Amino acid sequence: MSCSWNDGNLPIMLHGMKDNNQQRNRVVEAYRRQFGQDPELVVRSPGRVALLGSHVDYSEGWVMPAAISSAVWLAAGARNDRRWQLEAIDLEHRATLDLENLPVPIPEQGREMDWTDLPAGVAWVLREESESKDTVRGMNAVYGGDLPAGAGVSSSAAVEVAFLLGAKGLAGDGAPDRLSTARQAQRVENTFLGLQSGIMDPFAGLFSRRNHLIYLDCRTHEHQLVPLPPGLAVLVVDSGVRRRLATSGFNDRRRQCEQAVAELQKHTSRELSTLRDVDLDFLEQHVHHLPPTLACRARHAVEEMARVRKASRALTGGDVESFGAAMVASHASSRDLYEVSIPELDLLSEVAARDPDCLGAKLMGGGFGGCVAALVREQAVDRVEASMVEAFTAGFGRRPSTLRAQLVDGAEIARFD
Repeated sequence: MSCSWNDGNLPIMLHGMKDNNQQRNRVVEAYRRQFGQDPELVVRSPGRVALLGSHVDYSEGWVMPAAISSAVWLAAGARNDRRWQLEAIDLEHRATLDLENLPVPIPEQGREMDWTDLPAGVAWVLREESESKDTVRGMNAVYGGDLPAGAGVSSSAAVEVAFLLGAKGLAGDGAPDRLSTARQAQRVENTFLGLQSGIMDPFAGLFSRRNHLIYLDCRTHEHQLVPLPPGLAVLVVDSGVRRRLATSGFNDRRRQCEQAVAELQKHTSRELSTLRDVDLDFLEQHVHHLPPTLACRARHAVEEMARVRKASRALTGGDVESFGAAMVASHASSRDLYEVSIPELDLLSEVAARDPDCLGAKLMGGGFGGCVAALVREQAVDRVEASMVEAFTAGFGRRPSTLRAQLVDGAEIARFD
């Protein structure tokens, strides 16, 4: 059975995290070295896998992600001035952000993205949404983790959520609201970074629960927690191909969806806001009005939304085979209709899907690089992993990295003690 959790006001739990967590200890020790004292709080902000719902969150569709154990960790403490003093330990970089003179958003300036733009975007959004710009406090912050950037596991959203929770935790205004935090992270992406993504990534990072997928309606934000049946594992294989979504064609795909809606609107009195409002029957009747490229983009989005809804019911009922088949169909549609796959991802998904104990495999995130996620019976994980690694190494001359993803709870803050 699935369990519903539709209250976006549930608080982030404040409690002590396990001291033996290597990534947590690493950022805490770096904070001590940099600032000569203990942090006031530590934030764990997980990455995510997206097993179904490719490129439909910004069309207000339905998706099925889950948070994973790989995460961004942030150690933070308050300052008395108007600065954020930052250290990114994995990049070995340090920087200072002046809250009175933040960088101009990327879309306005047309510049290349810098590593400081994620925390700067968070500070900018918090300042823009505050009644007084002075309410955003100064902060010392050290962050790092084991979440690869550009791999399709939502590293940017994890950093944004970590800084949002860190800044809110230091402000002392009570437990942060999860939904407003997810919306703010999306605003960082849309307004400050210029990436027209939906809400799926930060929502998954904040609302997930251990050993569950989230079945999320990206228009209403209603969601269900759907248990992953026992005996299954999620295997993630990284192609090693990195992409910058803002320059990879991601925004073009969203524009094409919006153009398809505008064209379809000319031929109906029905109000069409996004492709969420277009069902399969309507599309079949009107797709001939669309240019070929827009027809492909619309067909992927509309069919993917229907696929997610049907697959969520199947998984809730224990029909893992149908859910896996939906993953295979999702990858094929992302490759052929939406054109966001690459040969590396195609090879990994095809090799995985050949194994009878692999229920399904598909690209994750925005595509154009990154990872493939495979849903595999636990007893076959070693075999499926080995076949994917062997085929990829033979085909591309390098060995891919792999992760047996654990589905975990969403982000949390702990007061340091």
